[in-house]
Amino acid sequence: MIPYFYNRAPEKKCLLRILPLAFIFLLFINTHAFGAEHKYTIYFYNPETNINNFASLKKEFDLYLSQFGGYQFQPFSEREMFEKLIANKKDGIFIISSWHYKKLKERIPIEPVMVAIAKNKPTCRRIFSTNRTIDDIKLLTGMNVASASSEDYTKSVLVQMFGENNGSIATSIKILSVPKDIDALMSVGFGMADGAITTDNSLAKLAAINRKLHDKLKQLLISDETLLPIVAIPKLRDENHLKLTKIIKDMETAVEGKNKLNMLGFEGWKTLNESEKEYLGE
Repeated sequence: MIPYFYNRAPEKKCLLRILPLAFIFLLFINTHAFGAEHKYTIYFYNPETNINNFASLKKEFDLYLSQFGGYQFQPFSEREMFEKLIANKKDGIFIISSWHYKKLKERIPIEPVMVAIAKNKPTCRRIFSTNRTIDDIKLLTGMNVASASSEDYTKSVLVQMFGENNGSIATSIKILSVPKDIDALMSVGFGMADGAITTDNSLAKLAAINRKLHDKLKQLLISDETLLPIVAIPKLRDENHLKLTKIIKDMETAVEGKNKLNMLGFEGWKTLNESEKEYLGE
């Protein structure tokens, strides 16, 4: 998802979508054309969050990884480009959402090894908040809903929340893209959106910074608990895959590494247990 401000004119929205896409493509081409010394790459795409500064993210991670050898970090803003460019890649590992992994594993021979930790747990729930109580789900038809996640992911959450019998209502909802979960909640408070899809952690954060707005919001629906993003590696792996995986796991033990993880919204990682693997379809 490419972020843009909601008060931009349509033609400016279009331009802002194109420029970051071109930028990420050039980053990918340049680092591979001129960076032959790079051994393996961390490929990152997460439709559950909206990252605004990919250049800064790549720079910070590349700097951190450089101390361990010729490793690099390649973030993506668009799902289509991510899937196209990693289709035949065997030179790296992947940080992806659990939702996306379930789709990718059918086409790419990868397997999950770790899951992210945030607020001391590897899961979260999505909550549908509005500024008023709504008793009939049909009244949500065509509603404007703010989200910091990609439209595809947000719609999938809505379908799960509403149930299969109300899938047409979920797909009718218009998604307003915003930079962060807090912005989605603020959008409802300021009347720019009818509702917001955010994590439970974000609602707790809002309570700490704006209790009045938090208390005004009504939590209409709550999603099932879902795993946070995971680290996946190729089924045919070598020592560099394993070394890079360990570098990621150990980031939480160093201040510099922990700061980089915070840029992704994580605090650390844990090895997947059997129930978590089962959730991922393993």
